[in-house]
Amino acid sequence: MPDDIIGKVFSLIAGDDEPDSDNKALLKQVVKDINQNKYARFYRLRTEEIDPSFAAYVYDIYKIVYPACVFVQNPARVYRMRQLTVEAFMTKEGQELIRKLRPDAVQEQVKRLEPRELSQVLRADLTALYEAFDGNRIAAINRCYQLISALISFAQFDFLSLLRRFDPDLQTGSYTPRFQPARAADMLEELGQFRGAMQNLEPSDAWKNALTVLKIANEGHELLPLTQWTTLAANLKELKNSTIIELIGQYTAKNPIWQVKYKAPEALLAESWLEAKSGEVQTVIDSVLNKQRDSRIEALAAAVFGTPAITKLQFYNTEISKSCVALGLTGFTYAAPLNYLLAFIQDFVTKEMQELCDILLVRGQWVNNSLSLEMSDAFHTITEVANPIEALDTTLADSGTRGLRFRAALARAGGDKAQARFINTITGEMDDEALALINAAVRGLVAVGKFMKNLLGDSEKSPPEVIINWKELGYFTKVPMSRRLADAYKKINYFVQLMMLQTEGSCTG
Repeated sequence: MPDDIIGKVFSLIAGDDEPDSDNKALLKQVVKDINQNKYARFYRLRTEEIDPSFAAYVYDIYKIVYPACVFVQNPARVYRMRQLTVEAFMTKEGQELIRKLRPDAVQEQVKRLEPRELSQVLRADLTALYEAFDGNRIAAINRCYQLISALISFAQFDFLSLLRRFDPDLQTGSYTPRFQPARAADMLEELGQFRGAMQNLEPSDAWKNALTVLKIANEGHELLPLTQWTTLAANLKELKNSTIIELIGQYTAKNPIWQVKYKAPEALLAESWLEAKSGEVQTVIDSVLNKQRDSRIEALAAAVFGTPAITKLQFYNTEISKSCVALGLTGFTYAAPLNYLLAFIQDFVTKEMQELCDILLVRGQWVNNSLSLEMSDAFHTITEVANPIEALDTTLADSGTRGLRFRAALARAGGDKAQARFINTITGEMDDEALALINAAVRGLVAVGKFMKNLLGDSEKSPPEVIINWKELGYFTKVPMSRRLADAYKKINYFVQLMMLQTEGSCTG
């Protein structure tokens, strides 16, 4: 294009003076370029129509790629093609790893292995799979998939819609088309889509692997013979290089800077496939471990309370937490353990354990009084948590500092981001307070539990080293002291495990 024409293009884009005259000059150049184009026959300048010869050209392409057009209408086969592209470049060992990590194979392992062993096996296989994807293999997979994506994108173009602009009665099969000229203005969008669909097809690319993968994905039936496809790609390259479609669009739209938008083919299959596989396997691991964790929680709760269902708090509980989560909010993270903690303090600590500690601390003759004081402090640390727990819950009552505002916000949180943020702020603050209370109580329980264990051992020694009047203490309990110490230690141990499981490591007891 002459320098003065290029200057006019920049002038037109910049919005300088005399845009109409610049536009006319540029369109004259477009007309000249069309007339000199190898594919000038495709466009009728005088009537601004697309010639039937263009339809015949597209129809010949459609007949070649028709099997691929049918193939891409089946999402399952297209999805399988992604898997096959990865497997095609793997060693036998790598392919075996992929088979072991397929969902059906993983589920078989779920049935056979214990959760911890399953987790170890799956993580080891996943690590080995990552190691099998070296740089060269990743590059080869991605390049092959780029070509397949480019071909699929081309096959997904709606050839029939474009061709029916020229023959509304066009049918697939043995129908003989009767193409007529079509108004270019009515099909500019389709022309642009056709041009965009062929952008990433290059005859010089290594198409053999890509076509082989597509053949396997198509149940062994060849979609496109290699020679025929590369010949077609060469013809399409000529059409692209001619810019005839851009010129037709520019003249028809009376816009000398009309251009086609191109879409780059998907390129990072190896990375995205590995990430998806890792997520898939991790989901299985998490599911199995969560089931194991939930089962363990139920067993521990049943061992401590006789039932896994405990609700002591009126507001900071799992039911209201579920209402929050249903609206996409965070809910109460520590509702279950805090309710268990209050129940444990009220039903066991302040009753059975209080009686046992009174016998030990008041009637027991301790060799070292500092130890009895330490145990007493630890015990009171536990009991002193009950009132703050109830106080925390009361803040959500109607008379509480958070109650009315919390409920009003919860009622509107579904469609109001500001109210949702407020709810999340409140639940976050309460979670922090709840965890602090749990940590304080668990530290006390761990300390008292250690005392129970040590005192059980001391009661069986002769002579004892911590409390010297064990025989006398036995007169104050109907159940043998050794059994009460063992039961208390076991129940405390179970309960601490319950807290640790439900706080998922946040508990620092």
